[in-house]
Amino acid sequence: MRAISIQRFGDTPQLTELSAPEPGNGQVQVAIEAASTNPMDVAIAAGVLATFGEYRFPLTLGMDGVGTVTALGDGVTQFQVGDRVFGQFWSQPLQYGTFAEVCVVQAEPAFGALMPVPGGLQNDVAAALPTAGMTAIGALDHMGVDEGGTVLVIGATGGVGTFAVQAAAARGIRVIATAPTQLADQVRKLGASEIILRDAEPLDQALRALAPEGVDAILDVVGDHSITSSVAGAVRDGGALWSTAFGIDEQLQADGRIRTANYQLDRKPERLAELAKLATSGIIRPVIGTTLSLEEAPLALAAGIEVAGLRGKTVLHVR
Repeated sequence: MRAISIQRFGDTPQLTELSAPEPGNGQVQVAIEAASTNPMDVAIAAGVLATFGEYRFPLTLGMDGVGTVTALGDGVTQFQVGDRVFGQFWSQPLQYGTFAEVCVVQAEPAFGALMPVPGGLQNDVAAALPTAGMTAIGALDHMGVDEGGTVLVIGATGGVGTFAVQAAAARGIRVIATAPTQLADQVRKLGASEIILRDAEPLDQALRALAPEGVDAILDVVGDHSITSSVAGAVRDGGALWSTAFGIDEQLQADGRIRTANYQLDRKPERLAELAKLATSGIIRPVIGTTLSLEEAPLALAAGIEVAGLRGKTVLHVR
Protein backbone atom coordinates (compact mmCIF):
# COMPACT_ATOMS: atom_id res chain seq x y z
CA MET A 1 0.00 0.00 0.00
CA ARG A 2 1.03 3.65 -0.44
CA ALA A 3 1.71 5.49 2.81
CA ILE A 4 3.35 8.67 4.08
CA SER A 5 5.76 7.41 6.70
CA ILE A 6 8.97 7.97 8.64
CA GLN A 7 11.60 5.47 9.78
CA ARG A 8 12.58 7.47 12.87
CA PHE A 9 11.73 10.74 14.55
CA GLY A 10 13.19 13.69 12.68
CA ASP A 11 12.90 12.09 9.24
CA THR A 12 11.29 13.99 6.39
CA PRO A 13 7.95 12.28 5.68
CA GLN A 14 8.07 10.35 2.42
CA LEU A 15 5.64 8.48 0.19
CA THR A 16 6.56 4.82 0.55
CA GLU A 17 5.26 1.33 -0.19
CA LEU A 18 4.40 -0.69 2.91
CA SER A 19 2.59 -3.92 3.58
CA ALA A 20 -1.06 -3.39 4.46
CA PRO A 21 -1.55 -3.96 8.21
CA GLU A 22 -3.91 -6.63 9.52
CA PRO A 23 -6.17 -5.97 12.50
CA GLY A 24 -5.31 -7.51 15.83
CA ASN A 25 -7.47 -8.08 18.87
CA GLY A 26 -9.88 -5.17 19.37
CA GLN A 27 -8.83 -3.46 16.14
CA VAL A 28 -10.46 -2.62 12.82
CA GLN A 29 -8.89 -2.36 9.40
CA VAL A 30 -10.06 0.67 7.42
CA ALA A 31 -9.61 1.44 3.72
CA ILE A 32 -8.91 5.16 3.96
CA GLU A 33 -10.66 7.34 1.40
CA ALA A 34 -9.71 10.83 2.61
CA ALA A 35 -7.62 12.31 5.41
CA SER A 36 -6.72 15.77 6.66
CA THR A 37 -3.55 17.30 8.03
CA ASN A 38 -2.98 18.84 11.45
CA PRO A 39 0.01 20.56 13.08
CA MET A 40 0.15 17.50 15.33
CA ASP A 41 1.25 15.37 12.36
CA VAL A 42 4.35 17.52 11.94
CA ALA A 43 5.00 17.47 15.69
CA ILE A 44 4.83 13.67 15.77
CA ALA A 45 7.22 13.34 12.82
CA ALA A 46 9.68 15.69 14.50
CA GLY A 47 9.58 13.74 17.74
CA VAL A 48 8.03 16.58 19.75
CA LEU A 49 5.44 14.16 21.15
CA ALA A 50 7.89 11.26 21.55
CA THR A 51 7.26 11.00 25.28
CA PHE A 52 3.49 11.04 24.83
CA GLY A 53 2.54 7.43 24.26
CA GLU A 54 4.33 4.65 22.41
CA TYR A 55 5.34 4.67 18.74
CA ARG A 56 6.44 1.92 16.38
CA PHE A 57 8.32 2.26 13.11
CA PRO A 58 7.97 2.56 10.23
CA LEU A 59 5.38 5.03 11.45
CA THR A 60 2.59 6.05 9.08
CA LEU A 61 1.47 9.61 9.80
CA GLY A 62 -2.04 11.02 9.88
CA MET A 63 -4.63 11.31 12.63
CA ASP A 64 -7.84 12.40 10.91
CA GLY A 65 -9.58 10.37 8.25
CA VAL A 66 -12.62 8.65 6.82
CA GLY A 67 -12.97 5.26 5.19
CA THR A 68 -14.67 1.88 5.07
CA VAL A 69 -14.12 -0.97 7.50
CA THR A 70 -12.63 -3.91 5.59
CA ALA A 71 -11.73 -6.37 8.39
CA LEU A 72 -12.31 -6.87 12.10
CA GLY A 73 -10.03 -8.16 14.81
CA ASP A 74 -11.22 -10.48 17.55
CA GLY A 75 -13.59 -8.96 20.06
CA VAL A 76 -14.84 -6.07 17.92
CA THR A 77 -18.60 -5.60 18.19
CA GLN A 78 -18.97 -1.84 17.58
CA PHE A 79 -18.47 -2.03 13.82
CA GLN A 80 -19.09 -4.37 10.91
CA VAL A 81 -17.27 -4.84 7.62
CA GLY A 82 -18.65 -2.28 5.19
CA ASP A 83 -19.29 0.43 7.78
CA ARG A 84 -18.10 3.93 6.88
CA VAL A 85 -16.21 5.41 9.83
CA PHE A 86 -14.41 8.63 10.62
CA GLY A 87 -12.58 10.23 13.50
CA GLN A 88 -9.18 10.71 15.09
CA PHE A 89 -7.30 7.44 14.49
CA TRP A 90 -4.92 7.56 17.46
CA SER A 91 -4.13 4.09 18.77
CA GLN A 92 -1.74 3.11 21.52
CA PRO A 93 0.86 2.18 20.43
CA LEU A 94 0.74 4.33 17.31
CA GLN A 95 2.07 2.87 14.07
CA TYR A 96 -0.64 3.08 11.42
CA GLY A 97 -2.03 6.51 10.55
CA THR A 98 -4.50 7.81 7.99
CA PHE A 99 -2.03 9.03 5.36
CA ALA A 100 -2.19 5.59 3.79
CA GLU A 101 -4.48 3.42 1.72
CA VAL A 102 -5.07 1.12 4.68
CA CYS A 103 -5.08 1.93 8.40
CA VAL A 104 -5.49 -0.26 11.46
CA VAL A 105 -6.92 1.36 14.56
CA GLN A 106 -8.43 0.28 17.86
CA ALA A 107 -12.21 0.14 17.66
CA GLU A 108 -12.07 2.37 20.74
CA PRO A 109 -8.88 4.36 20.08
CA ALA A 110 -6.83 4.86 23.24
CA PHE A 111 -6.12 8.52 22.50
CA GLY A 112 -8.66 9.22 19.76
CA ALA A 113 -12.27 8.66 18.76
CA LEU A 114 -13.98 6.67 16.01
CA MET A 115 -17.62 6.55 14.99
CA PRO A 116 -19.87 5.74 12.02
CA VAL A 117 -20.14 8.47 9.42
CA PRO A 118 -23.57 10.13 9.70
CA GLY A 119 -25.72 9.85 6.61
CA GLY A 120 -25.10 12.55 4.06
CA LEU A 121 -21.67 13.55 5.35
CA GLN A 122 -19.28 13.66 2.40
CA ASN A 123 -15.74 12.29 2.60
CA ASP A 124 -13.97 15.65 2.51
CA VAL A 125 -16.16 17.00 5.28
CA ALA A 126 -15.78 13.92 7.49
CA ALA A 127 -12.00 13.94 7.03
CA ALA A 128 -11.70 17.63 7.88
CA LEU A 129 -13.82 17.63 11.03
CA PRO A 130 -12.20 15.62 13.82
CA THR A 131 -9.14 17.13 15.51
CA ALA A 132 -9.63 20.82 14.70
CA GLY A 133 -13.39 20.71 15.18
CA MET A 134 -13.24 18.81 18.48
CA THR A 135 -10.55 21.19 19.73
CA ALA A 136 -12.63 24.26 18.91
CA ILE A 137 -15.81 23.10 20.62
CA GLY A 138 -13.89 21.65 23.56
CA ALA A 139 -12.09 24.92 24.23
CA LEU A 140 -15.35 26.86 23.98
CA ASP A 141 -17.00 24.47 26.45
CA HIS A 142 -14.21 24.99 28.99
CA MET A 143 -14.20 28.79 28.60
CA GLY A 144 -17.89 28.81 29.47
CA VAL A 145 -19.02 31.93 27.64
CA ASP A 146 -22.78 32.35 27.84
CA GLU A 147 -25.11 33.45 25.07
CA GLY A 148 -24.73 37.19 24.61
CA GLY A 149 -21.12 37.16 25.82
CA THR A 150 -18.08 38.21 23.80
CA VAL A 151 -15.08 36.15 22.76
CA LEU A 152 -11.96 37.10 20.81
CA VAL A 153 -10.52 34.44 18.49
CA ILE A 154 -6.84 35.05 17.79
CA GLY A 155 -6.04 33.32 14.50
CA ALA A 156 -9.43 32.81 12.90
CA THR A 157 -8.29 31.66 9.45
CA GLY A 158 -6.86 28.21 10.21
CA GLY A 159 -8.45 24.89 11.04
CA VAL A 160 -9.30 25.42 14.71
CA GLY A 161 -10.01 29.11 14.22
CA THR A 162 -12.57 28.68 11.45
CA PHE A 163 -14.43 26.08 13.51
CA ALA A 164 -14.26 28.22 16.66
CA VAL A 165 -15.78 31.28 14.96
CA GLN A 166 -18.70 29.23 13.66
CA ALA A 167 -19.32 27.31 16.87
CA ALA A 168 -19.21 30.42 19.03
CA ALA A 169 -21.53 32.36 16.74
CA ALA A 170 -23.96 29.41 16.74
CA ARG A 171 -24.09 29.65 20.54
CA GLY A 172 -25.17 33.28 20.33
CA ILE A 173 -21.77 34.61 21.32
CA ARG A 174 -20.44 37.85 19.85
CA VAL A 175 -17.23 36.93 18.04
CA ILE A 176 -14.34 39.31 17.46
CA ALA A 177 -11.70 37.71 15.24
CA THR A 178 -8.24 38.54 13.97
CA ALA A 179 -7.61 38.16 10.25
CA PRO A 180 -5.61 39.74 7.43
CA THR A 181 -7.38 42.36 5.33
CA GLN A 182 -7.90 40.13 2.30
CA LEU A 183 -9.69 37.47 4.40
CA ALA A 184 -11.82 39.74 6.60
CA ASP A 185 -15.04 39.30 4.61
CA GLN A 186 -14.66 35.51 4.59
CA VAL A 187 -14.25 35.41 8.37
CA ARG A 188 -17.33 37.62 8.76
CA LYS A 189 -19.31 35.11 6.72
CA LEU A 190 -18.31 32.42 9.22
CA GLY A 191 -20.02 34.41 11.97
CA ALA A 192 -17.56 37.02 13.26
CA SER A 193 -19.24 40.28 14.24
CA GLU A 194 -16.06 42.36 14.08
CA ILE A 195 -12.63 41.85 12.57
CA ILE A 196 -9.35 43.15 13.93
CA LEU A 197 -7.07 43.45 10.95
CA ARG A 198 -3.74 41.73 11.49
CA ASP A 199 -0.83 44.19 11.91
CA ALA A 200 -3.06 47.23 11.26
CA GLU A 201 -2.75 48.39 14.88
CA PRO A 202 -1.73 46.84 18.21
CA LEU A 203 -4.18 44.07 19.04
CA ASP A 204 -4.75 45.18 22.62
CA GLN A 205 -5.64 48.71 21.53
CA ALA A 206 -7.99 47.53 18.80
CA LEU A 207 -9.69 45.16 21.24
CA ARG A 208 -10.16 47.89 23.84
CA ALA A 209 -11.81 50.07 21.20
CA LEU A 210 -14.28 47.32 20.23
CA ALA A 211 -14.95 46.10 23.77
CA PRO A 212 -14.26 48.96 26.21
CA GLU A 213 -15.65 46.95 29.13
CA GLY A 214 -13.58 43.92 28.24
CA VAL A 215 -14.38 40.50 26.77
CA ASP A 216 -15.60 37.37 28.48
CA ALA A 217 -12.95 35.17 26.92
CA ILE A 218 -10.09 34.98 24.47
CA LEU A 219 -9.29 31.86 22.46
CA ASP A 220 -5.74 31.79 21.11
CA VAL A 221 -4.91 29.36 18.32
CA VAL A 222 -1.59 30.99 17.31
CA GLY A 223 0.69 30.37 20.28
CA ASP A 224 2.55 33.70 20.47
CA HIS A 225 3.23 34.47 24.15
CA SER A 226 3.75 38.16 23.46
CA ILE A 227 0.28 38.43 21.93
CA THR A 228 -1.57 36.56 24.68
CA SER A 229 0.25 38.57 27.36
CA SER A 230 -0.65 41.84 25.68
CA VAL A 231 -4.40 41.11 25.55
CA ALA A 232 -4.86 39.36 28.90
CA GLY A 233 -5.81 42.65 30.53
CA ALA A 234 -8.82 42.95 28.21
CA VAL A 235 -10.45 39.88 29.76
CA ARG A 236 -13.03 40.66 32.43
CA ASP A 237 -12.41 39.49 35.99
CA GLY A 238 -13.22 35.80 36.18
CA GLY A 239 -13.13 35.44 32.40
CA ALA A 240 -11.04 32.96 30.44
CA LEU A 241 -7.93 33.04 28.28
CA TRP A 242 -7.48 29.64 26.65
CA SER A 243 -4.86 28.59 24.10
CA THR A 244 -4.91 25.55 21.83
CA ALA A 245 -1.32 26.28 20.74
CA PHE A 246 0.53 26.47 24.09
CA GLY A 247 0.27 30.25 24.07
CA ILE A 248 -0.11 30.62 27.85
CA ASP A 249 3.18 31.14 29.66
CA GLU A 250 3.89 30.62 33.37
CA GLN A 251 3.22 34.25 34.23
CA LEU A 252 -0.27 34.10 32.73
CA GLN A 253 -0.94 30.76 34.37
CA ALA A 254 -0.21 32.39 37.72
CA ASP A 255 -2.70 35.23 37.09
CA GLY A 256 -5.53 34.53 39.51
CA ARG A 257 -7.72 37.28 38.11
CA ILE A 258 -8.73 35.23 35.07
CA ARG A 259 -8.90 31.53 34.18
CA THR A 260 -6.10 30.41 31.88
CA ALA A 261 -5.05 27.11 30.32
CA ASN A 262 -3.17 25.53 27.47
CA TYR A 263 -6.04 23.35 26.35
CA GLN A 264 -5.46 19.73 25.44
CA LEU A 265 -8.34 17.98 23.74
CA ASP A 266 -10.44 15.90 26.13
CA ARG A 267 -13.63 13.77 26.07
CA LYS A 268 -12.99 12.95 22.43
CA PRO A 269 -15.80 10.44 21.71
CA GLU A 270 -18.35 12.83 23.18
CA ARG A 271 -16.96 15.79 21.25
CA LEU A 272 -16.81 13.87 17.97
CA ALA A 273 -20.47 12.93 18.34
CA GLU A 274 -21.41 16.55 19.01
CA LEU A 275 -19.35 17.69 16.05
CA ALA A 276 -21.10 15.21 13.76
CA LYS A 277 -24.49 16.58 14.82
CA LEU A 278 -23.39 20.18 14.24
CA ALA A 279 -22.07 19.31 10.78
CA THR A 280 -25.04 17.25 9.62
CA SER A 281 -27.45 19.94 10.79
CA GLY A 282 -25.54 22.59 8.85
CA ILE A 283 -24.65 24.63 11.94
CA ILE A 284 -20.95 24.43 11.18
CA ARG A 285 -18.93 23.35 8.18
CA PRO A 286 -15.25 22.72 7.71
CA VAL A 287 -13.44 25.32 5.64
CA ILE A 288 -11.30 23.30 3.21
CA GLY A 289 -8.54 25.52 1.92
CA THR A 290 -6.75 22.87 -0.14
CA THR A 291 -7.37 19.38 -1.48
CA LEU A 292 -4.37 17.29 -2.50
CA SER A 293 -3.45 13.80 -3.57
CA LEU A 294 -1.62 11.44 -1.23
CA GLU A 295 1.50 12.02 -3.31
CA GLU A 296 1.38 15.72 -2.43
CA ALA A 297 1.08 15.13 1.31
CA PRO A 298 4.82 15.57 2.07
CA LEU A 299 4.69 19.02 0.49
CA ALA A 300 1.67 19.95 2.59
CA LEU A 301 3.39 18.79 5.78
CA ALA A 302 6.38 20.95 4.87
CA ALA A 303 4.02 23.98 4.54
CA GLY A 304 4.87 24.20 0.87
CA ILE A 305 1.30 24.72 -0.32
CA GLU A 306 0.04 28.24 -1.01
CA VAL A 307 -3.61 28.91 -0.13
CA ALA A 308 -5.34 31.91 -1.66
CA GLY A 309 -8.33 32.10 0.71
CA LEU A 310 -8.94 30.91 4.24
CA ARG A 311 -6.30 28.35 5.13
CA GLY A 312 -8.80 26.17 7.00
CA LYS A 313 -8.12 22.48 6.55
CA THR A 314 -6.01 20.59 4.02
CA VAL A 315 -7.69 17.39 2.82
CA LEU A 316 -5.86 14.50 1.18
CA HIS A 317 -7.67 12.32 -1.35
CA VAL A 318 -6.27 8.87 -0.71
CA ARG A 319 -8.49 6.96 -3.17
